[in-house]
Amino acid sequence: MVDIVGLFYRVFMFIMILSLTIFISLRVKRYPKNLRHLMLLAAIFSGIGTFGRFIDILVLFVPVPFAPEIHIITHIVSVGGIIWVFILIMLSLETYYIPLTSIVQTKGKKKAGASYLVLSSNIIHDVIEFLQDINEPVLIFTRYPHLYENENIKKIWVTTADSNGVSPTALHVLQDIAIKFASENEGSIIILDCVEYLVIYNGFKSVFKLLVSLKDHLMVRGATLIIFADPTALDESEIALLKREFHSL
Repeated sequence: MVDIVGLFYRVFMFIMILSLTIFISLRVKRYPKNLRHLMLLAAIFSGIGTFGRFIDILVLFVPVPFAPEIHIITHIVSVGGIIWVFILIMLSLETYYIPLTSIVQTKGKKKAGASYLVLSSNIIHDVIEFLQDINEPVLIFTRYPHLYENENIKKIWVTTADSNGVSPTALHVLQDIAIKFASENEGSIIILDCVEYLVIYNGFKSVFKLLVSLKDHLMVRGATLIIFADPTALDESEIALLKREFHSL
């Protein structure tokens, strides 16, 4: 006779772990590149746990070869794997949330003319977080101007598709706009969230020259330059150059 309590427990655990597997699998593509493979691993390990729990139910009704071994192996692999993935996800999140927290905490305490680098794999979210409660005049060069709703922010759309924007190859135009804005707005903040896009069209060397030149021009005008860059889209040598020239946050 089947143990009703035991069956209920096994079915309940199977449904819970199966639901987790399906939930993670359906959301994998929503995550940035550096987290996507971790979420995929989480789905795989959760799937292994689901298989183990299915065998736990099946063994109550029919003989299953090596059922105890399957139970132990799937349990160890799934639990250990999910814990390992969770740790990696935490470490990955810390690489941009901790810098973001640092820069938010120093709002209003920034040195005039300073330039900062924020390495982030979720740039739009982090820029939006940073812009909350900002009182200084802000100019932002972006690929997604419609995502920044604050009316006090001047947005420059970097695009090749519209005459209302600025072409990514027109680096001198971007620099002129930034210098003019800094000259007309004391204590302003200039934000660039599309470094990777500019690199695609101009190469890293040209973009780096722009950033360094812009840094110098804004420094003498007392404006703050903040560059948001995705570390997964740049080489280590390129990141090292940026870190050498700009304060890391």
